[in-house]
Amino acid sequence: MKNLVITKTKRTPEIIFKTSGELMIKGRSLPEDVINFYKPVLDWLEEFKSTKPEKVTLTIDLSYLSTSTARIALEILRTITSIENCNTTINWLYEEEDNDMREQGEILQSSIKKSFEFLEKQTVLVK
Repeated sequence: MKNLVITKTKRTPEIIFKTSGELMIKGRSLPEDVINFYKPVLDWLEEFKSTKPEKVTLTIDLSYLSTSTARIALEILRTITSIENCNTTINWLYEEEDNDMREQGEILQSSIKKSFEFLEKQTVLVK
């Protein structure tokens, strides 16, 4: 099994899923065909799940996600949290003032009944 790496575009996030269990989705997610875009991700997760990992850390660092992406995100989260005997950590990153993204994470958290780590991103000031 190989790592899954998908390069970000203006409409799609960067996705780096490592066989070590370090999983990351970062950027904006509003692909035109959300099912087609996320199919390799869901396929990879099914194969990964069969390896019976002991630990998984998923970091979601999205500045925007469409409604259809939220449904896929829920499917991704359900797949990850269904791995038996696996220590799962879900980190949800959001900008300090972005209450909408924080709230989206809280909705997903309540849907899967698994606690997230909500982490406020640090604003970097460029001089």
